Amino acid sequence: MSTESILSKSTKGVTFLMFTQFFTKILSFLLNSMLIRYLSPKIFGITAFLGFLQSTGLFFSREAIRLSTLRIQKSYNQQQQQQQQQGDVEEKTEEILGTEIPEDVKGLNEKSNADDNDDDEYDQNVLQSIINFSYLPILLGLPLSLVLFVWQYTKLNGYFTELPFFGFSIIVLWLSIIIELLSEPFFNIHQYLLNYKIRSQFEGSAVTVSCFVNFLIVYLHETRYNGQDGLELHNQFKEEGIAIFAFACGKFFYSLTLLLLYYRDYMRNFAPMKKTQLKITKIKSVHRTQSFYFQNEILQHFKKVYFQMCFKHLLTEGDKFIINALCTVEEQGIYSLLSNYGSLVTRLLFAPIEEALRLFLTRLLSKKTNANLKLSVEVLINLTKFYLYLTIMIIIFGPINSSYLLRYLIGSKWSSTSVLETIRIYCFYLPFLSLNGIFEAFFQSVANGDQILKHSYMMMCLSGVFLLNCYILIAKMKLSLEGLIYSNIINMILRILYCVVFINDFYKRLFHGKSSIIVNFHNLRVACFLSLLVWVLDWFFLGGYTKNLKELAINFLLALFLLSVMIYSERRVIYGFIRSKTDKIK
Repeated sequence: MSTESILSKSTKGVTFLMFTQFFTKILSFLLNSMLIRYLSPKIFGITAFLGFLQSTGLFFSREAIRLSTLRIQKSYNQQQQQQQQQGDVEEKTEEILGTEIPEDVKGLNEKSNADDNDDDEYDQNVLQSIINFSYLPILLGLPLSLVLFVWQYTKLNGYFTELPFFGFSIIVLWLSIIIELLSEPFFNIHQYLLNYKIRSQFEGSAVTVSCFVNFLIVYLHETRYNGQDGLELHNQFKEEGIAIFAFACGKFFYSLTLLLLYYRDYMRNFAPMKKTQLKITKIKSVHRTQSFYFQNEILQHFKKVYFQMCFKHLLTEGDKFIINALCTVEEQGIYSLLSNYGSLVTRLLFAPIEEALRLFLTRLLSKKTNANLKLSVEVLINLTKFYLYLTIMIIIFGPINSSYLLRYLIGSKWSSTSVLETIRIYCFYLPFLSLNGIFEAFFQSVANGDQILKHSYMMMCLSGVFLLNCYILIAKMKLSLEGLIYSNIINMILRILYCVVFINDFYKRLFHGKSSIIVNFHNLRVACFLSLLVWVLDWFFLGGYTKNLKELAINFLLALFLLSVMIYSERRVIYGFIRSKTDKIK
């Protein structure tokens, strides 16, 4: 696939992923807003923890394979044979014509071949190799998720294990992992082909089914079976058990819907081509002298990146384990609420960009030419600018307005909690979480095996630092959720610094030490200065935290002013992007 094709598909992919994220998160947001009035903080907390266990089982099983399969290429022998065939054709043509083929004509032939090679992505061996690798998550996930669930089940509070349907809910949740892993062969094929539209449609449909099932079970139980004869008969114990069961059923039907949609698509669009088989199949090389199930270089990359991804997940999501061990059940519910509402913008906007960047860079840098490397750095610089501008907006307006907005979303069961105060601190964590995402996505795409291994050791050390910070701030200093957020911020700062040093060294090597990558961010100075003035105005002249609709409107106007300044500062980049799009349309 050509560089332009990869960039074009990745740009469109961001749009599809952002739309899917917007649809799914808004749907989840509306569902949570309706359910939160039925659920207490402790039930909200345990469902969040069970969701974390499911996502951890899935992540450990499949994430490293998803990254590794993006690097699968046609074998060296196949590429060499194509080049040899092209050379033979040119020599034969020269013999017939009695003259040498001009270089510009050769260039046209090469360009034509490059266009034809866009079809290489449908190469039989490549697709079959992707399917073969996609069965590894299933083999990993079966024992790994089982051990994870049994281990954590024994550590859960006895109150939860005695709830009605709780044991059955755990089994349903575990089955949802296995069913979702069965869809990995289909997912990885579409990921390799950069078919974001298909993925967005299927995931959006699966989330819709999941939310509908979850809400329907809770709603029917509350309106028809629980307390129908009067409030005195309202069984809160059973209500909480049903809520957890509904959550597990929602996850199960999400996985089942996803698998069925992917399977139907495969049978319609891939099975008729008869290029692949839905089983682990031996792949023969071009000369049929060797055969293999897994490309050795991809398998080696998987081994190196697997433990790094595990450490990354534990550092990014390990706060769920910490909060389960050091915080009360109610505090777990509060933190879950913060994660759902506080990071809504992050998950709607940043997560799709981070994922599209990782896929784009991995495909682009499968051939690490100088032009591709420079393009990757240019994309990273522009994205970092966008993130830094958005970081300024979050830090200035997030802590001031978040409590006022959240107050209208939560019910009376949450009125006695500290959630309104804690979300102000959580706002400072979001920018670090977002910046770390794109920096590590870049690192994983350009780093070699030794650098990835070194990064894994660093992540191991940071795990110890994170645990130590949590112990000091939560257990000793009794800072509770605030201590957990501070620990996460420290962890993210250290990870960002490591990636910044790596990226700056990479930039200097690429551009022969001419300058530092920091020179690309001089336009931020004006925005930073004006942002400081707005922050002073907000805190010392407008009264600080928003208390009414008038103050919220003033903050909205100030945010629009800052946004206008930022757009003006980057007008050349924006004009260039718009011009490139209009040129393509023409």
